[in-house]
Amino acid sequence: MEKEFIKAMREMSKEMDKMMNESQENAENRQELFNLGFQAGMQTGIKYMMDKIEKQYELGKPILANDNLYWLKGAKENLRDIMDDIEAEYNAEMKKNE
Repeated sequence: MEKEFIKAMREMSKEMDKMMNESQENAENRQELFNLGFQAGMQTGIKYMMDKIEKQYELGKPILANDNLYWLKGAKENLRDIMDDIEAEYNAEMKKNE
């Protein structure tokens, strides 16, 4: 009887080890799937927001963020504004020197 009990305990121990290994592999697979899903969700969210910002820019409408409105400018518009500011400063300086 004692030998049978020891044999049964060994078998049970082997089964428990097998179940633990499978459980750990399943947990790792679940974590990997979660990470992939999270990463895909983040990329989708970022793309959505970028598309939304681009659309608002094309429509000439502001972006609402943290209860503030932000007006967007393209690179050419920004450069034009900078050049206009430089020209205005130059003209003001020239009038002072006259």
